[in-house]
Amino acid sequence: MRAGLLLAVLAALSLLTAGCWDEVDLTDQGYVTALGIDYADGQYRMTVQLMQMSSVAKSQDPMSTNGTTVWVGNGKGKTMLTALGDLQKSSQFEVNLDHMKVLVVQERALSRMEDILDANNRQRASRYTSLVFVTREPFEKLFNTDTFFGRSPLLSIMYNPKIQFNQNSLIRPVTMQELVKAMEEPGFTAVLPVIGTNASDWQESEKKLLVQQYEGIVPFYLKKAKPFMDVDEIGGMRWIDPTFQQHYIYTGLNSGKDGGRQENIATVNITSSKPAYRLVQAGQNPEIKLDIRAKGHLIELTGPMTEREISRQVEQKIKAEIERTFAIGCSKHVDILQLEEFLYRNHNKLWKQLTKAGEWIPIPGELKVDVHFDLVHTGKFDLT
Repeated sequence: MRAGLLLAVLAALSLLTAGCWDEVDLTDQGYVTALGIDYADGQYRMTVQLMQMSSVAKSQDPMSTNGTTVWVGNGKGKTMLTALGDLQKSSQFEVNLDHMKVLVVQERALSRMEDILDANNRQRASRYTSLVFVTREPFEKLFNTDTFFGRSPLLSIMYNPKIQFNQNSLIRPVTMQELVKAMEEPGFTAVLPVIGTNASDWQESEKKLLVQQYEGIVPFYLKKAKPFMDVDEIGGMRWIDPTFQQHYIYTGLNSGKDGGRQENIATVNITSSKPAYRLVQAGQNPEIKLDIRAKGHLIELTGPMTEREISRQVEQKIKAEIERTFAIGCSKHVDILQLEEFLYRNHNKLWKQLTKAGEWIPIPGELKVDVHFDLVHTGKFDLT
């Protein structure tokens, strides 16, 4: 009797014991870290980049010198998920999207951007913290770039773009959450970084390295892609970015006669830029004033220059850069300096009038720029 009772108690307790029926074997998983999407000939083409889990640990070990292997796979289908299913047919493991960190869209697929974002965000593993890029390169080339010192690919620009932005503030990285929000925002021009490759600047011993670099941006307005703008065209965009970190500017004076050789050069590190918009004149062709307050310090000087000479030339360079970017944006029908957002938020009645017939595009002459630069530190240099 007692034996039967003991067996009944043990049987009941066994029902409360946690089992391992849902245990995941990491060796059976292929973790996708980057997902590339293209669209051509009526089909989606999906390219995935996978890397071994030890690569994640290596991203925390800057002294590691062991090369990291990446795997690249391709699939295609009428939809994104059928393209994933096509890829799974030949995989030797379960293709897992739980650790996807980057979404890259081929430039020619931008017309399908809304569908791509919808499909990506509907699947359970999607993360709003994933970074989003555009590329004009083949995915196989972009996903097989080199890294320095044999470090993890997770330390490349594509996975860790903040390092690039902090040392040269031009193109800010964009997360999935930021992109979806920006594309829904009235009057706002969303900006997606365009990432490519560079095979000329770096080498390991005598071997040329293929590394990642920014090529420019693709603006979006009302979920529609605008023309590509390269890095040489968007320099003025950095000065209105509220997250600006730093940028080097050199200035110079001609020391010779009759426009002779430029010898007196000063290099300034700009560490702060604060933009402020003001409506000067309303109407169908409004005039908007953009005031930039910048700060920085002197880091290099060859030849005598006064503090006022340096500040004045920095102001002129910043102003010229903003005006050039604005003019290029106007020619490409892109509100790259976010004038419409200013009107939407601060002069909504005027904004409604300007956008009543459709999209409003600023034209040359509607933006006036004023720059004030404060040279807060000159280091060990004595200025006259």
